[in-house]
Amino acid sequence: MTRTINLFLPLLTVMICASVGIQAQAPPTKTVEQQYKNIQVLQGLPATELDPVMAFMSGSLGVRCDYCHSNAFEKDDKEHKIAARKMIKMVFDINKASFNGNTEVTCNTCHRGKPRPVAAPAVGQNLWAPAPPKQAEPPLPTPDSIFEKYVQALGGTAAWDKITSRITKGSRIGADNVLVPEELYQKAPNKIVTTTTYPGNAFSNGFNGTTAWGFSSKDGEQELPAAFLKQLKDDADFQKPLHLKSQFANLRVVGQEKVNDRPVWVVVATKEDRQRERLFFDTETGLLLRRYAESKTILGNLPLQTDYDDYRDVDGVKLPFLIHWAFPGRIWGRKITEIKQNVVIDDAKFELPKKQQ
Repeated sequence: MTRTINLFLPLLTVMICASVGIQAQAPPTKTVEQQYKNIQVLQGLPATELDPVMAFMSGSLGVRCDYCHSNAFEKDDKEHKIAARKMIKMVFDINKASFNGNTEVTCNTCHRGKPRPVAAPAVGQNLWAPAPPKQAEPPLPTPDSIFEKYVQALGGTAAWDKITSRITKGSRIGADNVLVPEELYQKAPNKIVTTTTYPGNAFSNGFNGTTAWGFSSKDGEQELPAAFLKQLKDDADFQKPLHLKSQFANLRVVGQEKVNDRPVWVVVATKEDRQRERLFFDTETGLLLRRYAESKTILGNLPLQTDYDDYRDVDGVKLPFLIHWAFPGRIWGRKITEIKQNVVIDDAKFELPKKQQ
């Protein structure tokens, strides 16, 4: 799975987006069998969707890639890989025969984070014990009041209007907790570029106000999924946090929970395409602490959770200095060390770089 996923990690929130393209972009996506060797049961799947599918299986079984794969991913030299093909076919057959082809049964249905499914029910429950009395729940605020408090917590519209550019420096936190340098340049109203510098290769992705692109210093321009391109365009909105409410067609406050011991209001936010997210706002500060969404893969829904922490005041606006992303089996993040605003940034910074010969 590490073949291409490093490029996608900086903005893996693309996995919650619908597949919508913007402008003319990279050439048509190859299928997995066109790009990779020895593909047998996933033929026809777009190659850019292979990594989320592998992540779904990895998280469902609670194993890493090397559980099924050797260093040569295409080889059939591990019995678990052979078994995985049979299990994928079994899942497809069950859903086709019993659920009209809908993805109701998945790897996670049986495995639940373990390589071997647990067949026997758990002990230790007493279903006959009297239930404790329910505590009275606090009255629910309206979605409008939550989002109004959120905007004010961020500093308010007037403070954000005074900011026209931003340079963010820090590190990408790898799943292995290794830090690598990362820089983010933004310019109002809608330009962005992120560069993550790994040893021997730097990955960049950006939007210049018209076109989104991906680039590797080693390999040149990169083909990106349509959803990734759509997310780049969305992230380029310089005042995106202020526009959070407008991303959704319907909002509903469903109750109170806790995130890292902080009480939060939970808002179920539904987009026009019926995709849902759960947004978690600190009941005291009003700040957004978490977003949770699921994206469809051919094997089942893959959840993605984004956590925002260490909010700090920078020139009158609040920004998170620590962000973590997580899906089953993998957690990574961004640790920010410096933010400078209202600096001069040449528009050329947001154009697709040229590969060095």
